[in-house]
Amino acid sequence: MRDVAVNPYGYIWSPPAAACVGRLADPGYRNFELMIHPPHLPLDGMSAVARNVLRRAVERAGARITSVNMPSLDQNLASAYSRVRESSIAMFRDAIDLVADIGSPNLVMVPGRMSPLFPAPRAERKAWMTEAVEKLLPRAEACGVCLCVENVPFASFPEAAALGEFVRGFRSSSIGVCYDAANAHFIGEDVAQGVAELADLLQVVHLSDTTRQVWRHDRIGLGDVPAGAFARALDKARFVGPCTLEIIDADTEGALAESCRALAAFGFATPQPWARA
Repeated sequence: MRDVAVNPYGYIWSPPAAACVGRLADPGYRNFELMIHPPHLPLDGMSAVARNVLRRAVERAGARITSVNMPSLDQNLASAYSRVRESSIAMFRDAIDLVADIGSPNLVMVPGRMSPLFPAPRAERKAWMTEAVEKLLPRAEACGVCLCVENVPFASFPEAAALGEFVRGFRSSSIGVCYDAANAHFIGEDVAQGVAELADLLQVVHLSDTTRQVWRHDRIGLGDVPAGAFARALDKARFVGPCTLEIIDADTEGALAESCRALAAFGFATPQPWARA
């Protein structure tokens, strides 16, 4: 059975991460991808004591933080402005420290933001992102954190082949890939082929539903992402990490539960309620 992780995206404006993990542990979720986003998991002002409290809360819940994700909202590693890139690099350095402090091995990284109307040429994107990663890798290596570059439609490397070429250029075990099935499906990519292309780099995978007409991160069953083909491709690639449900829904818990029931047919483990001592 393949493990499932959950990304509590629906809670980034409400419960702190520790409370969120405790709440979702009761119905049986054990693997979490937390979002760096105030007030859920702030990057600024979270003391060493608060970070330790979160780490201990996760341990008490019998859970683990499989990855941490910083949305590309207030930073852009591939900005045309050097001052924006430097500010973004500083934010990611702080994020690496936070991820290490709370005991997670992976930091999901969106490789910059591009204008959907007139994006920068590919050479410029690659140069800006190379500069950023070269400045971040020493910190990641020292902290034991893997930078997981994600395929995002509006970012520098939306296609699996381009993303793989970029990441392989660093020859470091501290950089890998987060492959998002919904993102890939939305841009017209075959998700099974994408997994095969990136099999040697996969550290984190995301799954939600969307169509190719409107980009969404819906509960499984509302779109046409081929979840079964994605699962079979992960098996063929011998990916042993959890598959992370990154679902944005007004009813987060209902959406996660419904999605897990749908995925059970494809060999995914079903969360089991935990009776606290």
